[in-house]
Amino acid sequence: MLGAGIMGGGIAYQSAWKGVPVVMKDINDKSLTLGMTEAAKLLNKQLERGKIDGLKLAGVISTIHPTLDYAGFDRVDVVVEAVVENPKVKKAVLLAETEQKVRPDTVLASNTSTIPISELANALERPENFCGMHFFNPVHRMPLVEIIRGEKSSDETIAKVVAWASKMGKTPIVVNDCPGFFVNRVLFPYFAGFSQLLRDGADFRKIDKVMEKQFGWPMGPAYLLDVVGIDTAHHAQAVMAAGFPQRMQKDYRDAIDALL
Repeated sequence: MLGAGIMGGGIAYQSAWKGVPVVMKDINDKSLTLGMTEAAKLLNKQLERGKIDGLKLAGVISTIHPTLDYAGFDRVDVVVEAVVENPKVKKAVLLAETEQKVRPDTVLASNTSTIPISELANALERPENFCGMHFFNPVHRMPLVEIIRGEKSSDETIAKVVAWASKMGKTPIVVNDCPGFFVNRVLFPYFAGFSQLLRDGADFRKIDKVMEKQFGWPMGPAYLLDVVGIDTAHHAQAVMAAGFPQRMQKDYRDAIDALL
């Protein structure tokens, strides 16, 4: 696991909870502490609900190995990168560092919501061993995982990642590489409708309440945008507007723009 934030900690927890040990790397102790705290918090909730005992908690948490270097990465089968949603940073982490530290058959996967997988793959020496793996927040509750097939992703790579996602208790769907992949292409028109309601003077709290209580959303659009991150949502919106200008382009400044 590359990146030990809320997302990285959530993925590490889910993998360890399902019996797959994890090496979780970040660049400083503060970030590693955040990731381990997230995993411990989720396990403590299981303890409080009586679903596990202290022995089980200790056993699961002991299979998550935090590190500031690449020790142990030469033994892993899959590496998931979950660093900041910036192609330059992701390329630097994947190419300049990680690909050189793992076995030739190790699969690399980027947890990205919108960055084209084939673009990231261009920076790799073994693009056939690379694909996208898009988890959703909160990782332990959201069953869906998008597996994104790049132009050069091999069938073996996709099969390995699908198998791991299934072992984690997730529902993997394989999609081809395109702006927004599948979920964000469906989701962002809803965000556009939310922005239009705000422009018309609607209260975002009432919108969230209606979407959660009447339409069954686990989170309303305002809450979801906050969880996703305004900067990430703004980037995703721009990517899809460029990819689908007739459908996704807007001619006004919306709430996401204003909050950035």
